[in-house]
Amino acid sequence: MSFQICATRSGFACLVAIVAAGGAHAQAPAQPPLTLQDAFARALVDAPAMQAADQARLGAEAGVRQADRAPNPTLDITAENLLGSGLYSGIDRSETTFALSQRLEWGEDRQARTSLAAADITIARASGDIRRQDLLYEVELAYLAVQKADADLAVALERAELAREIVTTVQRRVEVARDPLMAGAKAQTVLADAEIGVENARRISEGAKMRLASFWGGTTSFSVDMAAYSAAITPAIPARLASPELALAEAEAVRAAAAVGVERARAEQDPTISGGFRYFQETGELALVVGFSIPLVFSDQNDGAIARAHAETSRLRFEGEALRRNIEREANTARSQMEIARAEVEAIDARLLPSAEQALAYAREGYNAGGFSYLDVLDAQRLVVQARLQRNSALHAFHSARVALARLTGAHAEGSAQ
Repeated sequence: MSFQICATRSGFACLVAIVAAGGAHAQAPAQPPLTLQDAFARALVDAPAMQAADQARLGAEAGVRQADRAPNPTLDITAENLLGSGLYSGIDRSETTFALSQRLEWGEDRQARTSLAAADITIARASGDIRRQDLLYEVELAYLAVQKADADLAVALERAELAREIVTTVQRRVEVARDPLMAGAKAQTVLADAEIGVENARRISEGAKMRLASFWGGTTSFSVDMAAYSAAITPAIPARLASPELALAEAEAVRAAAAVGVERARAEQDPTISGGFRYFQETGELALVVGFSIPLVFSDQNDGAIARAHAETSRLRFEGEALRRNIEREANTARSQMEIARAEVEAIDARLLPSAEQALAYAREGYNAGGFSYLDVLDAQRLVVQARLQRNSALHAFHSARVALARLTGAHAEGSAQ
């Protein structure tokens, strides 16, 4: 594919073809491009953050099992009237009591305690969703950085290809005395600058791939799917926010409400019953022993703890509402940024790129015909390069806003697709 054909097309496929042709000597991957979903799957295979979230959930589930258990009974053994003085100097007149005591939970303590522990499971799951969301969000940003780097590399390769053609043409014209010797030196300088630009673009691309591969401990011997990057297509936007942060805030508020139930149950005094037998050493006789005890409520009715739990519930509700409004503002900002970037891409495709490419084609034809200098060709090429780099930046802005919106709406908690 010649550069002249590429210069007359505004499609991104041409740039990708140039990257493939220019970078064939560096690597020739046999495998298909790494998709975003592939990157997600690799990152989730061995993610310590997700393993920590799983352990937190298992711990919360164990807490529910523990909370649902009744208090253990108590074995009481009491010996009286022994090792005293006079008639009680030995153990012949001693009395030994064996009894079991059991505290009765009258205030629905067990149910309230279990509800509180069950709320911890919901919190653990919401926290795990946030960990998953954060991980996939970072992976997608890294994937997007590779796409941007490869798109810029395509532009750098295109610029270097044109610079080589100009060097060849100028050298031929210098040999027949149609251009001065200085023109050849300038053309070589431009080529050297373009080749340095290619090397820098390759390093940036390699660095971006290294960061992406670090999420699963892989190598950089992969390519990414550029088709999803080349167009600014606005995704379907959910009607309501489903952010895991909001789910966590709601779960924390529910737990606080369950804590109110626990404090209310503690305000109810639990009685303790006991029963057993007493052994009289002197006569060898036995007698039953029963008991009943209950705390007397005078100054402490646990009302302070109940009021504190109510205040905590209200605080979390207000903070959850503040979080929801903040997420809505950020989501609206992301939508606005997407539309601005999309409009810029469309304007570049409709007006800037076709005009710059046409100017470059005219400059090359005029230069070959002797009507323009090679400086005119370089100036026209600079406009094309700037237009394509501007398009890449606008696409990156669009996709960055799209990824931010996906995170705000909870798409990453389930693994979003690009």
